[in-house]
Amino acid sequence: MLHFKRKVMMKKIYNMILATMTVCMLGSCSDFLDRNSLVGLSEGDFWKSEDDAIMGVNAIYHANREFVNSIVIYGMMDDFTDISYQSWATGLTTGLFPADAGFYSTSWGIFYKGIYRANTVLQQVPSIQMSETTKNRVLGEATFLRGYFYFKLWDYFGGVPLYDYPINVDQAYEPRNTDREVYEFIVKDMTSAYELLPESYDQSNKGRATKWAALAMRGKAHLWAKEYEKAAADFKYLMENSDRSLLPDYHTLFRVAGNNNSEVIFDVQYIAEQGHGIATDRNYGNAMGPTSGSQRTRPTPKLVNAYEMVDGTPFDFANFQNANGGPFNPNNASDWHDGASVRKLFENRDPRMHQGIVVPWSTFVGRGGVEYLYRFPVDGNAPNAYVPIWTNGSYAWRKFVETGSVYTLQDNMPQNFPLIRLADVILMYAEAQNEALGSPDQSVYNAVNAVRSRPSVGMPNLPVGLTKEQMRERIRHERMVELCGEGQRYSDIRRWGIAKDVVDKVWMTEFTGVQIRQRGFPDRYYLWPIPISERDLNPSLTQNPGWE
Repeated sequence: MLHFKRKVMMKKIYNMILATMTVCMLGSCSDFLDRNSLVGLSEGDFWKSEDDAIMGVNAIYHANREFVNSIVIYGMMDDFTDISYQSWATGLTTGLFPADAGFYSTSWGIFYKGIYRANTVLQQVPSIQMSETTKNRVLGEATFLRGYFYFKLWDYFGGVPLYDYPINVDQAYEPRNTDREVYEFIVKDMTSAYELLPESYDQSNKGRATKWAALAMRGKAHLWAKEYEKAAADFKYLMENSDRSLLPDYHTLFRVAGNNNSEVIFDVQYIAEQGHGIATDRNYGNAMGPTSGSQRTRPTPKLVNAYEMVDGTPFDFANFQNANGGPFNPNNASDWHDGASVRKLFENRDPRMHQGIVVPWSTFVGRGGVEYLYRFPVDGNAPNAYVPIWTNGSYAWRKFVETGSVYTLQDNMPQNFPLIRLADVILMYAEAQNEALGSPDQSVYNAVNAVRSRPSVGMPNLPVGLTKEQMRERIRHERMVELCGEGQRYSDIRRWGIAKDVVDKVWMTEFTGVQIRQRGFPDRYYLWPIPISERDLNPSLTQNPGWE
């Protein structure tokens, strides 16, 4: 019965492959940036030319884009952490998500679909008569993406079955490999990809994997495996030898104007066309934007309160007064009713706060180029009033939200989404180097300070004399505020082993203290369950702890 099910499933996939190939050959699927609608790979007569090889590798990128599209509604999964929350769907936020939830099987399926496509390219392309330079690049891209998908599987599920060839019906029954075996496989793939890939591309091929993306991912695999010296060495080499540099303006990183900037190392590319954009404006956006976003994902008060004062000292409500001259109580709604008092809370703060988040009494340039003012309490009748979807005391993202009225496709914004950027690499270097040493050396300080001193940020250097433990907390704080909304936090708090401490039984609240929903993070949440549908097909797959 299981064998029959697998045959039926594989036949459906094969028929879909042939159909999409036909569409591609009749339509426009060859341009990497403007079209990526080849969603499958075919056998037989297809693998004959250089164009076939390029279309084949493009299909692997499509799987990566498919996964990103599936998690943008959850703030790239930051909504499952302490710095962002989900306004509507509860998903993984409450601790009650069942093992048979489609979210897990969908993600598993996307990753293995990408791996199958990569393995097919690696099997078929070597025999094609084509430019050796292009062939090496295509093989490098396929190897990188296979390693990237295995990294995602490893991060979320732990040990998984390893396949380095396009599996057929009778071969998809392997047991799970160990964590270590998967890690070593990823390192091997990223090493091979690094040797094959170019350092950069011309404009028409921007967005393809480079050797720097491969090196960053190899370093990341080392860091996740706690091989700190190896991780630091990879990150250091990238920092010193690549053409990547920190973009002077932080906010531009998250706007269409910042696409293909000097800081991005690997991203997902989008264009403003139905089916080829990303739904950032719907999910991160607000009601005053040109597409009337839903604020489905929202920053938490914890994140906003984490932004330091401009002198580097922690923000503390105890240092501020309400309208009556008493201590400002953030859980007393009436204290938020005095505009003058509230404005002071957000003055002289780390500039990344205002560049990434809409807070009370700040402005937002919305549709028609109008500058709207976020008054609180919300007054929808005031001139140029910023009226959020959630009016009881809600912060909103400025990151990944376009201003003005240039782009109007709510679900198809042309905002490239960064998966690896230099600031992330620099902070991972600082973390790895700090963990590798007994106490932080000057290179750790230099790395963190480089991110803090970006021209549009200009935060002061860290104080000298920090212990290893103190520096660890500083690096973790810096990753939280620098990378918020980008989906790095969910993996960070799980690999650091602090997710349960910072998420479980914590209430999501408005900034006025009004409770919305209680979070949950049971021990089993550190790894996702192996999808029940996959275990039904492959009895050799064991389940992760707590999900049996």
